[in-house]
Amino acid sequence: MPIFRRGPLWSFLLVPLMIAACASPPPSAMRSNVRQLLALQKSRLDVAITVARSKWNSGAPIDDPVREGIILDDVAQRARNLGLDEQWTRRFFQDQFDAGKLVQRDLHRQWRQEQRPPFANPPDLGREVRPVLDRLTPELLAMLTQLQGRQCDPSVTRALHELTPRILGEAYPAPVQNKAIEALRCD
Repeated sequence: MPIFRRGPLWSFLLVPLMIAACASPPPSAMRSNVRQLLALQKSRLDVAITVARSKWNSGAPIDDPVREGIILDDVAQRARNLGLDEQWTRRFFQDQFDAGKLVQRDLHRQWRQEQRPPFANPPDLGREVRPVLDRLTPELLAMLTQLQGRQCDPSVTRALHELTPRILGEAYPAPVQNKAIEALRCD
């Protein structure tokens, strides 16, 4: 006997499952979202190299907790407006700061060993670097809206596991990769 002829109980059980299946993005869409998010994260990490050069020349400290706090407060407000979980969003962006600082510290350590002189034409953080980061922030937030609450979806965890080394791994070592995706992990 076909399943649909077994009575109203089967229909009652099947309808919610069919609705849930239609409401969830297909695995390929989630993989694409993870790919886009990782590409944006890589772009942000690439900016950390420019920041490292600027701070190398100026002698400015790598850590800037005041500026980070301002950005995190702004991100939390934007998250609230987008319906994102504020704490998760703050943690994600803090992870991006921390991953960028790992990149900067590694570069500064290398440059100290090389006794590297200052760079010619260092970038201006205010005029050249921050606008790039300011452009990336809403793009990252938009991708987080696609993934919020789905971090434990098997297609997301699989895509994160497979794509992180491909997208971030060519340029950044495992500790940087792990820090960048920490808030996205389903643990």
